[in-house]
Amino acid sequence: MSIAQCPPFKPFRLGWHAHFQTIAAAFIRGDLGWESAVRHVVPLNDGDRLVIHDNQPRNWQLGDRIAVLLHGLCGSHASPYVVRAARKLRDQGIRTVRVDLRGFGDSALISRHHLYAGCSHDLRDVIHYLLQQSPDSCISLVGFSLGATIILKTIGEWAANAPAQVDSVVAISPPVDLMQSGANLQRNGNRIYDHYFVRQMKANLALRRRKVANLIDNHLNPLPNRLVHLDDQFTAPLWGFRGARDYYEKCSSGPLLNKIEVPTVILAAEDDPVVPYSMFSNWPMSPQVELVTTRHGGHLGFLGNRTADADRHWMDWRVCRWIDLLKNQA
Repeated sequence: MSIAQCPPFKPFRLGWHAHFQTIAAAFIRGDLGWESAVRHVVPLNDGDRLVIHDNQPRNWQLGDRIAVLLHGLCGSHASPYVVRAARKLRDQGIRTVRVDLRGFGDSALISRHHLYAGCSHDLRDVIHYLLQQSPDSCISLVGFSLGATIILKTIGEWAANAPAQVDSVVAISPPVDLMQSGANLQRNGNRIYDHYFVRQMKANLALRRRKVANLIDNHLNPLPNRLVHLDDQFTAPLWGFRGARDYYEKCSSGPLLNKIEVPTVILAAEDDPVVPYSMFSNWPMSPQVELVTTRHGGHLGFLGNRTADADRHWMDWRVCRWIDLLKNQA
């Protein structure tokens, strides 16, 4: 069965609009149910730390599969789309590890540095940490938005040298071209998302400036009101880039898509208001990468009609099914 031969996405009645899909899905929460996650603090190679949340099914044993889930910008392990996917994967017997990237979720007061789109080194450190615990486990990587492009960047950098245990990737709504994504957020209808990201990032940084000892900071004040300006004046300089253009060019995953050797599926909606679909035609893709597109779905939305799936979250069920298919292609 080809990945593309999945049940077609059909938005539920009156719910086809991209902004509705994007916003509604962000507020429909999930519940991990009877299990509480084990919280681990993972040391990073540069001396910083981040937090992961580990949910093991009751019958999971060392050597069984692990899925690592990465949230999007301003998200966390508790983001609804992460929680829903983790619960479904756990119910399939897969151990799920939800990562709080630097500066967000439970990492907000643990990390001294900040999240940026090029932090493939952090994902490599998390994978190394997990393989030290269970070296024979196969690992699936599941990313959402910014977390998805970080995963694509990581496996693209690995090329043919990916760890044998990493055998499947699902990347949902990844901004593979950061420059194009930034420009897209400046369009009138999409500025609501730019405002949201900046508002969340400014509030998060204000908290961390008060609470985190020795926070890495250039003390920029006041902070800009546009994401591209915040990246240009704050994020980029702190990570050694000359500005937003240099940062975006060097950290986009698009140029690496043709180097990927891990079986990968990318899910993208043609009406995504955050990540413009047109960017995917700009970069050649490895034969190991399959791009699945839908006409509707918004950004991380994909709220559909009730079909054979147990609920309306078409995206969640495809993640579970695709991991099952991809691991057999590795």
